[in-house]
Amino acid sequence: MVAHHDDQSLVKVTCAHCQDVRVIAVAIATEAETAPVIDDIRDQPVDELGAPITADDVLDVRLALAGFEGDLAGLLR
Repeated sequence: MVAHHDDQSLVKVTCAHCQDVRVIAVAIATEAETAPVIDDIRDQPVDELGAPITADDVLDVRLALAGFEGDLAGLLR
């Protein structure tokens, strides 16, 4: 933990694979809605889950985001 104030913290993490270091802001919510828990996704029909995310999918998103210029609201539109 790098810093902590009230319900917010800055945490420094390192990737075990590539040793990339990032600082992540973490906020603790005092009240949260509970999401349904799926004990085992293998029991869910494929059409509800969609195709599994592959390493190529993650790399494609990373490359797409690397060239993005704008704020989070613009990204989510």
